[in-house]
Amino acid sequence: MRGIKLEKKSLLPLAAGAVVFGLGFFTMSAVGGGDSDNGTTAIVATKGPLVETTTASLSDGIYSIEAPGRLQPRQQLAIVAEVSGKVSYINPKFVVGGRLNAGETLFKVNATDYKADVSRANAAVKSAEATLVQAKLANRRQLDLVKQGAVSEAAKDTAVANLAAAEAGLQQAKAQLSQANEKLARTEVKAPFPALVASEAVSLDTYVAPGQNLASLIDASTGELVAGLSPEKAAMVSRMFNSSETHLKAIAKPNNGSVGSGTLEGYLDQFSPVIDEASRSALAVAVFPGAFAPENAGRIFANDFMTLEISVHSDGTVWQVPTGVVRKGQFVWIIKDGSLERRDVTVVNTQQEQTLIKSEQNLANEEILLTSLSEESEGLAVRTVQQSAANTSER
Repeated sequence: MRGIKLEKKSLLPLAAGAVVFGLGFFTMSAVGGGDSDNGTTAIVATKGPLVETTTASLSDGIYSIEAPGRLQPRQQLAIVAEVSGKVSYINPKFVVGGRLNAGETLFKVNATDYKADVSRANAAVKSAEATLVQAKLANRRQLDLVKQGAVSEAAKDTAVANLAAAEAGLQQAKAQLSQANEKLARTEVKAPFPALVASEAVSLDTYVAPGQNLASLIDASTGELVAGLSPEKAAMVSRMFNSSETHLKAIAKPNNGSVGSGTLEGYLDQFSPVIDEASRSALAVAVFPGAFAPENAGRIFANDFMTLEISVHSDGTVWQVPTGVVRKGQFVWIIKDGSLERRDVTVVNTQQEQTLIKSEQNLANEEILLTSLSEESEGLAVRTVQQSAANTSER
């Protein structure tokens, strides 16, 4: 009886070991043999930090390049008095903010004295013309008399000299007439282009003198935005500018430094191939027809700070990924079989939320590391959120 009792006690540890072994075998079977096709992936998925992934989507390669600049009138003119006199007429529209058509009179200076100068100059021309006629006739008679031997050579020389003096006198009289007409014309100041009055300091019956600043006009028909592009942006815009058969589309939009609130549509008109050494930027000039049209009053201002936006197109296959996925601006991490694999990329353009990239390898359907890890290296084991969720549901 004692021997039989001792034999039963010795079997208990063996039975307990069998139970533990069976549970361990069941657990390993559930983890490693749940899916015979993906057994290795499931094992790797239990190692490394938990990360989120994303995928790259194809982009049309069209994106915008932005640069700050200043909106200026295409033409700007300072009106300066060229003759002296009293102001005798002022156009009612010649006030700050007033609009005038090309060729429309701004103001007039009393022209009485200048008209008199023109009359005197005209008379001087007619007198000089008469003198020239007399000189020509005298010269001709002297030549005939010289041939007949009736007069000396000295008389002929005198006649030739008188003719030359008469010709010079007529030229001088005509020059004085031209000058008098020019001064008379300057008594009436006209708008050289469709103008918007930026400033004026002219009053009726006040005296003006040559060189006195009287007003400032801007071209109301067209504005231009001059902006500096970085070397990278300049290279892209230059390529598009030189290869495009049509104007590159440009947009002027307000920024934090803008007074106005309006947006303009135009085109890129000029592009400098030279990089400024001080700012390391190239100047791009975009034109905006109708920038200062009446409908833009109060929304668009001359010399205001605005942002120039130019639409460009990148050649080849371009992928779009969330900003921050690209590491050091050079590569992304692809997750292959639960570990990191480096893919070199070229950044085409970066905006706030999305980055456009190029890659020599196809990125379609690839899992790209989205989570930033404190340590990232080639072959580092990771677990994706999708893998972790799948493992949890299997258990």
